[in-house]
Amino acid sequence: MLKFKSRLIAAAALALTCLANAPAMAHVTYVSGKGTDAGNCSSPANPCRTFQFAINQTVAGGEVKALDPADYSPVTITKSISITGVEGAGIDTNGGIGININAAGSTVSIANLLIQNVSGSGSAGISGFSNSINLKITHCTVRGFGTGISLSGPFTSFLIADTVVTNNGDGVSAQTFSGGTLDHVVAYGNKGRGVGAIKSVITAVDTIANNNGTGFSVANLPGITSLFLARSTAIGNSVGVSVGSAPGTSFGDNHIKGNGTDVQGTLTNVGTQ
Repeated sequence: MLKFKSRLIAAAALALTCLANAPAMAHVTYVSGKGTDAGNCSSPANPCRTFQFAINQTVAGGEVKALDPADYSPVTITKSISITGVEGAGIDTNGGIGININAAGSTVSIANLLIQNVSGSGSAGISGFSNSINLKITHCTVRGFGTGISLSGPFTSFLIADTVVTNNGDGVSAQTFSGGTLDHVVAYGNKGRGVGAIKSVITAVDTIANNNGTGFSVANLPGITSLFLARSTAIGNSVGVSVGSAPGTSFGDNHIKGNGTDVQGTLTNVGTQ
């Protein structure tokens, strides 16, 4: 019995030692094309190689920073986090999803990344399908996917700003959002919709949707759907703005011209105030 107790004490002591030696999770972590997936990534002098490894070493609500241009490979996000790249930093996929967000009740920020699919089978550049995400995407380019940015989740808000979505099937697709804002977004050369929404309230300001199948598209299937356009442009699309049975509102300072059909449905002009 004494020998058995001694073994238990020794095992417990070893476990405590391992826990004590385990690297603590950091509030800020770093990645680099020259990094190694080891340690806790908390020092710019010892960065990790991939976003995924760094996220796993970062506390909820923390930030992962890229130090240099490199391909940092696809990532899955399951908690509140900020990912900040630099010019030339990117995520290349050979199919599948570039950034997959599955973190209900979280706040996620993605900035300064080129997210691209280099094969013909990528499903989405950025995909979010969880409830109550507060999502911000800024200064990104997303190209070559079935859907560039695909977002769905009730009671969820998003901001997409200073971002380009190009050469996708659909550019931006949002479903079941109580509030989504596009600010200085360019949706160009997407085969389907440049910006599409179902059962969502979308505001597009200073946004360009050119040379797509449909520039701006909203549908009510069923649910509360509305589109508000201010200082935005739709040129060279098969359909410039399609509002279907959902209400569409123009603030009178948009440029919708030179499309196969400029407006499909009723776009109410309320002028500016």
